[in-house]
Amino acid sequence: MLYNSLLNFELTSNSKLIVFAEDLIILIRGESVAEDENYMNLEMRKILEWAQNNKQKFNENESKVMLMSRRKGTERKEIEIYVNNKTLKQVNHIKYFRIIFDNKMTFRDHTN
Repeated sequence: MLYNSLLNFELTSNSKLIVFAEDLIILIRGESVAEDENYMNLEMRKILEWAQNNKQKFNENESKVMLMSRRKGTERKEIEIYVNNKTLKQVNHIKYFRIIFDNKMTFRDHTN
């Protein structure tokens, strides 16, 4: 029930928080990768401060980041998000509730 206080967290209007059991997903929507990166790192600082105040810790080795986009531009595809001063591993797909989400939202990995 400790995580319930995260649900009342004040995030930017570009952010959405999904908490289930011990899993935490932060969704960010921005106009560019740079904007997404800035918003996500801002939200991560807030959440890490909450964790410290509530004697919780996020494992940066278990945490991952995925940039989801269908844009076909020349914009960079890498994003640097930090937890405990370490860059999170960027992945191309994430499994959540037995559904495999890929970075293009095609669900090819899930259906194969």
